[in-house]
Amino acid sequence: MIPTFLRNSKLGSKLMLLLLTVILAPLTLLGFLFYQNSAQWVQEKSDKESLQVLNLVMRNADEMLRGVESQLLDIYNRDDIIEQLSETPPTTGGNAESRLSEDGINRYLRNFLRGKDDVDSVYFLSEEGTTSFADFRGSSLFTDQIVRNPQWLERIAEENGRVVWIPTYEIPPNRYSAHNSYYFAAGMSIRDVTDELQALGTLILNVKISALDRLVGPVDVSPHGTILVADDSGNLIWHPDSEAYGTRMSGVSFYKATKPGEFVRFKLNGENYRIGRILSDFNNWSYYAIVPQIDLDAQTENQKRFLIVTIVAFSALFLLLAWLTTRYITKPIRQMVVAMKQIQKDPQGMQLQANSNDEIGMLQTAFNGMRGRIADLIQEVRIVSDKEKEAEIRALQAQINPHFVYNTLDAINWLAIEKDENEISSMITALSDMMRYAIRPGAPWVRVEEELRWARAYAYLQEMRFEAKFAVEFAVPTELARYRVPRLLLQPYLENAILHGMENLESGGLIRVSLNKESEDRLRLVVEDNGSGISADRMEDIKTRKSHGIGITNMDDRLKLEYDAGYGVTVESEPERGTRVTVVLPVIEEENEP
Repeated sequence: MIPTFLRNSKLGSKLMLLLLTVILAPLTLLGFLFYQNSAQWVQEKSDKESLQVLNLVMRNADEMLRGVESQLLDIYNRDDIIEQLSETPPTTGGNAESRLSEDGINRYLRNFLRGKDDVDSVYFLSEEGTTSFADFRGSSLFTDQIVRNPQWLERIAEENGRVVWIPTYEIPPNRYSAHNSYYFAAGMSIRDVTDELQALGTLILNVKISALDRLVGPVDVSPHGTILVADDSGNLIWHPDSEAYGTRMSGVSFYKATKPGEFVRFKLNGENYRIGRILSDFNNWSYYAIVPQIDLDAQTENQKRFLIVTIVAFSALFLLLAWLTTRYITKPIRQMVVAMKQIQKDPQGMQLQANSNDEIGMLQTAFNGMRGRIADLIQEVRIVSDKEKEAEIRALQAQINPHFVYNTLDAINWLAIEKDENEISSMITALSDMMRYAIRPGAPWVRVEEELRWARAYAYLQEMRFEAKFAVEFAVPTELARYRVPRLLLQPYLENAILHGMENLESGGLIRVSLNKESEDRLRLVVEDNGSGISADRMEDIKTRKSHGIGITNMDDRLKLEYDAGYGVTVESEPERGTRVTVVLPVIEEENEP
């Protein structure tokens, strides 16, 4: 069962709907399948990019840490320093720290710190319990940390000369800083290789956490993701939240179970995350990338928006193509519809060009044949109608013997002159001129100046008849006098204005006749009055002239039949407001007279 709206739709709409269905259905299906796989693709892409970021951070951090380690080894490899360390006597007295500001060790350590922005201080703790250090502050802040964390020295001693990395620790506010300060350290045992590897003490470099801040802080693995750095025991080395320093990562065993280079999913505080880990071969630190699921969902949402935009763009493109295809296919049919409508207004219509031999081409050929036959029939009707009207006019003209009338009027005119009745003489002269113009043989088209001469005479007689209740004005440019108009063109319109517009006026009536050239091929004649106007019923009678013979609309029919539907007569009237008659005429000069 075909829906009513589809049955009533135009052929182009039906065809376009079919094309869009055939094109958009598979496009939408492909888009759905693509979206289904986009989440997996986004996850794999995020994992890969996060690992790339981690590797970059790890390489930069390893390079920085190798520099710190190299600085430790520089001290260790100085024979003069080792010699002085082996000869340094224990400090006497109650002070546990020995500040050897004048000896070679202290001078060397101070010089060593110069130009090393990331190294905060360097300490040497001898086996005898003395401490040499350089930090430009002369403080004992680090030795306090040694006391609190004896496991640091124990671990350094266990490594037997290898560099040990101490996790990040906190120095509370003090006279040197109003805020917490954070450091991590590198330490190693110092032994005398010339004396059976005798233990001389422990050398420790304290490194500012800002060294890692510069490398890790600016890097993002996702909009809400983070990077963590921890040692093999899970002690935090770097964390975006400084309050986490000095703690261990929760679930260290879970994190360490993550194979380096892989990502796993886990849930924390009700939120889903993906975590990936890489392991540094340099110092066995682990670098973690933690990506919230919301970031992955946001990327999937971006893919979804991209998919929607793509589908909309392709849909718009296919819509345009479908529209163009439909227009191309239905163009001959639309042309035929336009031609049919035009024939209703203009019998000549338009000639269709049959460009194909298909069914539509056959319809176009048949339509052209029908159009030609209609034009022939209309021409036959026009010829018959013109002959009938011409016979009617001749019958009216033949009703009076013109010579008798002229002689009688001439006698009356001379009698009026003899009696000094000049007004009567003028009226008789005007009437004679009117009759000669109306019934003279010749072409039905006359010069504008001749038609105006007749109209002025007619207006004069009517003004005298109605005792100057109204006046008639003519506004016609002199350059239009040479054009041709139908003879007695103004008669029905002036008569209508006088008899139906002025009869109820006491005075002040005005009839205005104007003629203008509105284009190269059109003249516009306007006869308008300020009379009582015409009711709708009476206006219909005037148009048809049922009781007066030739109707006002005769000229309208004649102009439309002979020239074009754009020519003709328009009558406008409002009761008590007046009447306006507009006649659109072709521009015809004397040599082009029809």
